[in-house]
Amino acid sequence: MKKFTIVFLVFALVAIGTVFAFAHRGDKGRHGREFGHRGFERTAEKLNLTDVQKEQVKQIMESSRSKVEPLKESMRANRQQLKSLTENGQFDQAQVQAIANQQGAMAAQIIVEKERAKWEIFQILTVEQRAQAKQLKEKMKERFKGKFNKSDGEDF
Repeated sequence: MKKFTIVFLVFALVAIGTVFAFAHRGDKGRHGREFGHRGFERTAEKLNLTDVQKEQVKQIMESSRSKVEPLKESMRANRQQLKSLTENGQFDQAQVQAIANQQGAMAAQIIVEKERAKWEIFQILTVEQRAQAKQLKEKMKERFKGKFNKSDGEDF
C-alpha cells in the first residue's frame, strides 16, 4: 500500500504539474494538438478560475519551470554518463554510485519544487475551488485505480 501511495502521489503531482506547465508553454502534443493548453483551460474552467488566478498559476509554473529545467538537463546528462560507463562492458561501482546519488538528490529537489508550486497554487484558490480540486483529484484516482498497483502493495 505504501508503494501505491507513493506512486499515486508522484503521478498526481506530475499530472497536475504537466497540465499547468504545458498551459504556459503552449506546446503541441504528439498529433499537433495543444494538449497542455486545452488541459489547463479545462481544469481552469472546472475550478472556475478567474483571469487573475489563471495568470498567477502561469507565473507560479514559469518560476517553478525555471528551477526544474536545469535539474532535468543535469539528470539527462547523468543518464548519458551512466550509459557511457557501462557500454564497454565494464562496471565501476564507485562512479555509478556517485551518479546515482546525484540523480537521487536532483530528483528530490524536483519533487520539493513541484510540491512548493502546488502549494502556492492551492494558496490562490478559494475554499470552494480547493474542494472542487479535491473532487477532481479523487475522480482521477478512481480513473487510474489499479493501473499502478501491480504488486498488490508489496515492495519489489
